[in-house]
Amino acid sequence: MAILRNDGVLQLNYRPLAHRRIYRQVQQRDGWICGWCQGPGSTLDHVIPICWGGQTIPENCVIACRSCNHSRNNALPSTFIRWTGLKPSHPVIRHILTHESAILDRAQQSLASRPLSSCVSREEAQIWIAFHTNPIERVQPTPVEEPLTRVKNETRAFSEYFVP
Repeated sequence: MAILRNDGVLQLNYRPLAHRRIYRQVQQRDGWICGWCQGPGSTLDHVIPICWGGQTIPENCVIACRSCNHSRNNALPSTFIRWTGLKPSHPVIRHILTHESAILDRAQQSLASRPLSSCVSREEAQIWIAFHTNPIERVQPTPVEEPLTRVKNETRAFSEYFVP
């Protein structure tokens, strides 16, 4: 439960067990399979990112491998698929892709109407505060044009990196 005090300080009664409960539910549903690339997965990924108004609920989360989760950063699902060419078969991702604009609108409306105490994590509370602090400028991250990845596009011969 998060509470915004009168002096503007955010007091978090952080509930890590709530986040873990969601993670376990999603793990049981998905196994250890990445919802994006169908490889082995180990992280909880928000299909609609928290910064876009997504919540930590099973209907918005999938298990993802670290590579997909980190490469995706805060990109929307349609953008990530355009970058990678992946064809995810996970039902949560497919449902969100089919109704992405309507779900984004509902996420923004939910962010406007739900109480701060509904935030499960610090990140959700920070987005809630930013959204409610300046209602004229709604929180809307700038879409990334190309993926942020640790993989370098240039290739060099192994001998250039390894000198015996």
